[in-house]
Amino acid sequence: MNHHFSPMARGLSVLLAVSATLSVHADSFGNDRALNAFVKNAPPPCEVPAPNFDFMADAARPFSFHNLTAAAWFARTVQLTSGYRQEAWEKLPLKPVRVQDFRADPWGLHATLLEFDDKVLMMYRGTEDILDYVLNVTFYTTRKGQELGLPGWVHDGFLANFKLSWSRVLDALRESTSSGKQVVFVGHSLGGVMSQYAAWLAENEGMKVVRVYAFQSPNPGDVEFKAAFEERFADRHSNTLYGEDVTPHIPPVQEAADAFGKASIKKLGTLVAGLAKRARYGALTERLRIAENGTYRAVPADAIVQDEINYWDSYQSKSGGKAFPLGLGAQSPFVLDHDIDRVLCSLAKLNRQAK
Repeated sequence: MNHHFSPMARGLSVLLAVSATLSVHADSFGNDRALNAFVKNAPPPCEVPAPNFDFMADAARPFSFHNLTAAAWFARTVQLTSGYRQEAWEKLPLKPVRVQDFRADPWGLHATLLEFDDKVLMMYRGTEDILDYVLNVTFYTTRKGQELGLPGWVHDGFLANFKLSWSRVLDALRESTSSGKQVVFVGHSLGGVMSQYAAWLAENEGMKVVRVYAFQSPNPGDVEFKAAFEERFADRHSNTLYGEDVTPHIPPVQEAADAFGKASIKKLGTLVAGLAKRARYGALTERLRIAENGTYRAVPADAIVQDEINYWDSYQSKSGGKAFPLGLGAQSPFVLDHDIDRVLCSLAKLNRQAK
């Protein structure tokens, strides 16, 4: 299948990136954190127990609320501003023997590695700056990831962002795992995609990846990438969604492209839907969904595609009749629900109820 995209598609992607960014932050200008809406400060707005490290083990139930809550705590903590982040590491009940940050200067923090006596935790942060927003929406697929060792075709913008720090991350992982230590990957949003890419490449290097915990991750690649990733990481990966968050549903999967087009601005939607069909995105299974009322369900693998179609079919009714991306106001559930705090607090509550 030819995934080639023309310069027009690239230009359209940049246009979408700018328009979506302006839409999301239209009522936030003048706020110096407008483009850093998901950068956190401590503490979380709910009661969350001190993180345990069971989630880094080969547990019989790897995706229990107990383990997911701890993994979400770390996914949130890597998005803290630097002072709070360092303070959080110092308070951990299990002290890391090494902490290493990876920056994509001049844009800022990309990821953090925590090395413990017996395991390594690699955390990628979510979207933070204007470069992230532009690259996030350059949605055409590329096979350039195969040069690194990734399967199939992957999101061009995500790959470009990932490569900003990968060589340094890989060197650090090689050093930390040289004695046989295993690795766990955690990431929220964009960090979920980067964790998936990094986990695959780490195992290409002979490292043992225990788990890949993604929270509110968008779709990382095409159906070939999906099939290969799911075969290798069966029972070792998950993606936890919350409410009406739009991010895990973009880029639209191949089967939901028509529904996406109908939910979008007419001419633009038709064009993007056509491009989405050519890109052939697939959504990873092991999808865990938390509703706004706090209820939880695991989406069966054979229901993922219908879940995607249903989301786009209901988009305009939930946006007050506004077509995508115009419904992405800063106070819309599509944006507000893309918040690791909502996931973390819901998981913490579900964990308490399960005890």
